[in-house]
Amino acid sequence: MVMIIAIALLPALLPLALLVLMWRRAPRWRGDPWLYRVMFSLLAALLAPTLLMAGHGGLPCPTIGGLVLVLMDLEWIGQLQVNLIAFGTEDTAILSAPFLFVFAIALFIPLRTVRPAVFGFDDDTA
Repeated sequence: MVMIIAIALLPALLPLALLVLMWRRAPRWRGDPWLYRVMFSLLAALLAPTLLMAGHGGLPCPTIGGLVLVLMDLEWIGQLQVNLIAFGTEDTAILSAPFLFVFAIALFIPLRTVRPAVFGFDDDTA
C-alpha cells in the first residue's frame, strides 16, 4: 500500500515544482505567451485529482500519479486504450475528464503572469 501511495503521489512533485518555477519566472518570459499558457495548463492539469480505477474500485490520486501507474501496468502498446472518458488498459485506467477540464480552464482563463516581458522603461520604440 505504501508503494502505491509513493508511486501515485511522488510523481506529482515534479509538475508542482515546474509549475511554481514557471509562475516565479513568468515576468522574464521572452517566448510566445501561448506556448507558456499551454505548458502552464498542462502542468496544472497533471496535478488535477482523478480516479485510478482497477478491478471494482477507484483510488483518488493526481493525474500524473495515475498515469505513471497505468504506464507501469502496460505490457505492450497495443493494450493502451484512450478516449475522452478514460485512459488506460483493460485492468487499470484513469479518468481523463478532470485532466481535460483543468487544462481548458487554465488555458483560457487570463493569468496575470502570462504576458510577454517588456524590457526598458516605456517601450522599445523610443
